[in-house]
Amino acid sequence: MKRLAIVFFIVLTAALFYRSFGSAETGTGSLTLPQPAPNVGDHAPGFEVESVDGRNFELADHGVYVLTFWSTLNKDSNEAVPGFEALARKYKDDGVSFAVVYVNSAPSNDDDDVPYTMLLDSTGELVSKYNVKRVPRLFVVEDGTIRYAQDYYYEGYEKTLENAIDEALAKEPEKGRQSALRKQE
Repeated sequence: MKRLAIVFFIVLTAALFYRSFGSAETGTGSLTLPQPAPNVGDHAPGFEVESVDGRNFELADHGVYVLTFWSTLNKDSNEAVPGFEALARKYKDDGVSFAVVYVNSAPSNDDDDVPYTMLLDSTGELVSKYNVKRVPRLFVVEDGTIRYAQDYYYEGYEKTLENAIDEALAKEPEKGRQSALRKQE
């Protein structure tokens, strides 16, 4: 009985220690603080990954990008889809590259005709680079600089996002716009 009480006390102490220093947000229980997330005005970490359809997607230091992190298991991510798709269709011919990074999930099979690039982050590399602790998380990147960042979606977020894209396009010269997608060779 005495051993059982000691084991119970040790487990209870460990649990309280974890709850004190770990958070639901990080889930690591680590005493170290995470690096600050990229914010408006910060350099956007560039990357190149293969998209779900087998093409390379590159977020480079030139062009306008809308990058969002979603999970199909997240209600807010799922509710944001129609508005995000509408904006991606609207800006399709303006040279804006829209990409969705699926975190801890995969796009559904009926996502064949979406107007944005679907990326999987199975290794967590992109989540780490952008310090994503919650989904949905959204960034507008212009010429390698984050111009807009949003940690959540709300009803009517599309108008705010549309304004951020318009501002980035107003600064972006027509010359030199490129697609972020390239076919695999």
